[in-house]
Amino acid sequence: MHRITLMQAYAIETLRSTGYTNETILEKVRNDEMADFKSADSSMDYSGLCELESENFLGNILEEGYQVKFLTINGLTNLIRMKYGKKEDEDYRLEGFKVSGLELDDKEADELGNLLSTNWEIDKSRRGVIIAPAG
Repeated sequence: MHRITLMQAYAIETLRSTGYTNETILEKVRNDEMADFKSADSSMDYSGLCELESENFLGNILEEGYQVKFLTINGLTNLIRMKYGKKEDEDYRLEGFKVSGLELDDKEADELGNLLSTNWEIDKSRRGVIIAPAG
């Protein structure tokens, strides 16, 4: 599993959430057509995707997933919103640094567990997914 920065994860999930496929993302990065990405979010910096591609990791990351190097609570809740369309107080509870009651299917929960940095732990229960600081 390749480790990427939070900003690189944001760039990927912003594009995915607006309908870009993995293939299209990879093609546009390889063809230096990233100006098109500004239609997804004009304030996002997509240059980190070029860095991943220059290291020949972008294709694998898009297809196989990634782990965020370091993830804050705000970064975590932003990724949950971007990747799964889940919102605080509607789809889960946030109590301090703990996310609880998050409803994800098994595949999504496994995917989220894989992308979490090592400072987080995930637990699946009947009452939903719980994410809390490791330790």
